[in-house]
Amino acid sequence: MDSLEKIADKYLIKTYAQWPITIVKGKGSWVWDSDDKKYLDFYGGHAVALLGHSPATVVKAINEQAEKLLFYSNIVQIEPAIELAEKLAQTLQPERYQLYFCNHGAEANETALKIARKLTGRKQIVAFENSFHGRSMTALAATGIRSYHTFTPDFLDYTTFVKWGDMEGLKEAVNNNTAAVLAEPIQSIGGVNTADGEFFRSLENLCNRHKTCLIFDEVQTGVGRTGTWWYAEACHVKPDIITTAKGLAGGLPIGAVLVKEEQAKEIKTGDLATTFGGNPVVSAAAVAVMETIIENNLLEHVQRESLRFQERLREIPGVEEVRGAGFLLGIETNAPAGEVTGKLRSRGVLAGTSLKPNTMRIFPPLNASREEIDYFTETLAGVL
Repeated sequence: MDSLEKIADKYLIKTYAQWPITIVKGKGSWVWDSDDKKYLDFYGGHAVALLGHSPATVVKAINEQAEKLLFYSNIVQIEPAIELAEKLAQTLQPERYQLYFCNHGAEANETALKIARKLTGRKQIVAFENSFHGRSMTALAATGIRSYHTFTPDFLDYTTFVKWGDMEGLKEAVNNNTAAVLAEPIQSIGGVNTADGEFFRSLENLCNRHKTCLIFDEVQTGVGRTGTWWYAEACHVKPDIITTAKGLAGGLPIGAVLVKEEQAKEIKTGDLATTFGGNPVVSAAAVAVMETIIENNLLEHVQRESLRFQERLREIPGVEEVRGAGFLLGIETNAPAGEVTGKLRSRGVLAGTSLKPNTMRIFPPLNASREEIDYFTETLAGVL
């Protein structure tokens, strides 16, 4: 019988440069490969394992909902989706938002851009260099990484890219023909690039002045990843639209678009639709994720442990800079990130790379323990 790797080579299109391991099970912050080797997972499959692997509360919610109702489309009311919408909207009070559910981050960003164009009657989009917003055609066109533009989407004709944090460049780019400014408040794959609060407040004022939609792509930064429900809170801005996905359902596919109530009222029946958005099982999982974060005070845990974590990382010889917030961190070292993460993996620790050659990215679960964080720190120190 052929090995799993040979079967994969035969039948799967090679779209990823994959790690040379096969993950077969996971629990909490740890995963095991097909050779039963154990790894501390501070990558989480692209920041998806928000509460670690197979969290008990989420697994229970999935099982209970699957036994009651596995699926029905949005032609009827879906109880878990309504509950999830209420919980997400409540995180942004007193500002009022309404929800649209879809299946992943790229679809959420596609939807957000579609809404912005409808609301404004304009086509032009302003995005940022080194940003990433998804792999579908429209989201790809707003991604500020040239190497991803293989399919030359027509939407590029309507997209202007500005350097991250460049307010003067934004003032030149945004005008009365601009439908939306699309921003990752922390550019993740671009190298974990941050900006100060003044930049975000100036951005919000600029969009308000031109009646342009401000869209925050919080696919990775949202749902507590950075120590607040939304990074918009830390920036003290109120985007017109927020998108999220990744860890919201604890590992099941989901996307969400949060739209300010005033603008949401302009969206009419038939403007948007998706068969699987708001799926009862996925929504139940997401409700369980949010309840677990609240009941275990995980936002406070992330804020507290992140500060200590960053301090310890900066003390390691060979670490030149630590960027990011909460449990979305970029660690710049004096060695190529690919080599560092490869050596970490050989020692049983998983971490990711970025567009910046020497910057690695880590996404610990929100409930990662101090002991697990120290284990990562000590292993990195040993590698460097």
